[in-house]
Amino acid sequence: MPAYRTVIATAAVLLFATHVSAEPAVWRSDHVAVSYQGIEQVQAEAIGRVVEAARQAAIDQYGFDMPKTVTVTVTADPELKHVRLFTDGHDRITLQLRRPDDLRRPEVTGAYHVYGLCHEVGHLAMYRPITERRWLSSAAAEGWAHYLGSHLVDAVHAKLGDKGWCDPYDYRADGTQRLNKQLQNDGRPRPGSTVEGAALWQQLVTLIGKERVPGLFKAWQETKIDLADPGAALRATLVERHPDEKVAAWWNRAEPVLVVKRPSSEFDARTAKPAAMMKQPRQLSHDDGKPTGKRSMAGSGHVVAFDSPGVGWYLTKVRIHGARYGSPRPPADDFRVTLCDEQGKAIREFAFPYASFQRGAARWVDLPIEPTEVPAKFRVCVDFNPTGTKGVFVFFDTAGSGRSRFGLPGGRSRGFSNGDWLIRAEVDQLRSADALKPTP
Repeated sequence: MPAYRTVIATAAVLLFATHVSAEPAVWRSDHVAVSYQGIEQVQAEAIGRVVEAARQAAIDQYGFDMPKTVTVTVTADPELKHVRLFTDGHDRITLQLRRPDDLRRPEVTGAYHVYGLCHEVGHLAMYRPITERRWLSSAAAEGWAHYLGSHLVDAVHAKLGDKGWCDPYDYRADGTQRLNKQLQNDGRPRPGSTVEGAALWQQLVTLIGKERVPGLFKAWQETKIDLADPGAALRATLVERHPDEKVAAWWNRAEPVLVVKRPSSEFDARTAKPAAMMKQPRQLSHDDGKPTGKRSMAGSGHVVAFDSPGVGWYLTKVRIHGARYGSPRPPADDFRVTLCDEQGKAIREFAFPYASFQRGAARWVDLPIEPTEVPAKFRVCVDFNPTGTKGVFVFFDTAGSGRSRFGLPGGRSRGFSNGDWLIRAEVDQLRSADALKPTP
């Protein structure tokens, strides 16, 4: 498997500051632009040609709607510990190297460059039609990119040959040859989740045909799902489009691996109109108000646990000290703030525009919440679904109280030991019980 640290779904996304002072050069083809610093033009051209060929194969062989132009940003920084490769899920790929020699063949570097770029093109093929991806497990997302990326390696080699890479070698061994060996388990220990996911996707493609996969992904995006149990609605869409017993049997095997359930809380929260509140809010916080660091979390979120002052208190506002990064124009996406119970199960979700945060200097941002009753112990989870080119840095202080965590609603969370997130909750009480209204 590649030595790349893929971060779109598993690790913190950090802004990358290169130590190269010169302006980046740009290599262009019909549908790829490679912006590069610290590497040679011949290396940038090889990167661009591989992405160009992989993009075209995804269109010709599967019919995916790929970006008109894929922008690849390549930088070399000797202070990096690892080669990092990731995508924004729309039209950009970022490759961060330590030095130009990192682009040598795998037997020298241990990094499978051609496969890695094809893997990211595979992510683009899936993530563009499936923009609501909270139901996708890591095995589903990475397994698909591994399956398609392996096939795209073969297509790239068929078009460019060994010399398609700047340090020529026969990279066909990194494509379906390797994938097929991984899929031939032959009684060996159970394969990793990525290979397991790739096996399932390959089975589905065999059943329905590769040209029907983009339509299925689009249909799944249009399906109204319940995140507490997405599988039922996804299955219904699948079997409606492909009424075959073998497809239904495939889903029975695939759902436990590919689909994430995010169970809802049993706490029956009541809501109220803002005018019904006492207008005497109480701010709950654990931080000291002194930011010392910042993090953006891909594939996870920022979580803070709170204690309600008593019975009958309502969440009315969430305050976050942060700053947006990425393009000057805020993305059209919304981010989500979720009120959860003590176990992290979702009580209610609230969407806010990315434009709520500004680029540049961090500041406190107030997010008004429709007054929602909180249990005695509750959590606030903030999910920006960031990438390397889109996200919000949330700041933290030095001394941690143990109440800050990483995680997403309904899933596993883990403690954050660096400090406390600068995330606060405001709660208020009702003027009278008559102001209550049923939760929609």
